[in-house]
Amino acid sequence: MTKHFPSFDTWPYWVQLLVFGPHALLAAYAMWFWWPKSNREWRRFGFVALYLIAFYLVMRFVFQMR
Repeated sequence: MTKHFPSFDTWPYWVQLLVFGPHALLAAYAMWFWWPKSNREWRRFGFVALYLIAFYLVMRFVFQMR
């Protein structure tokens, strides 16, 4: 028995903003204002980048976000 999740497109607009907005802001901040300068910062940046990639992949393949 498989459970189907509702598509991202069927979510109310305010829920889409609530879920996707903070991640979009984090991605923008990480790419434009917080570019790493040391090895320690590169590690932190890598963790944030991996988290964002995992989030976008879940949204794409689980909730069919286009």
